[in-house]
Amino acid sequence: MGGKPSVAALAVATESASSGADTSAASVRFGMPHALVIIACIVTAAILAPADMGVDDVLLLLSGAGSIGAAIVVVVVNGGRRAGRIGRLVRAYFSAGN
Repeated sequence: MGGKPSVAALAVATESASSGADTSAASVRFGMPHALVIIACIVTAAILAPADMGVDDVLLLLSGAGSIGAAIVVVVVNGGRRAGRIGRLVRAYFSAGN
């Protein structure tokens, strides 16, 4: 009962402890560059908005711009083959020279 753990138990414990530092793209934390992309989309929408918009329209515009910024961040973070249709659409758009 009070003996040393087996070699197999030590190997499993060491492997699970070392695999905790996952550096894959899926584990990227939300940082300042991500926030700046979303803020840039919202500021651009606010600057391009007409001056005589109602409050409802302004809120709809800002929420749409924030959603677009968040979608851009998600596509970029999940890039590669895992991005799916949206990623392929974005890559096709930029590779066409637009």
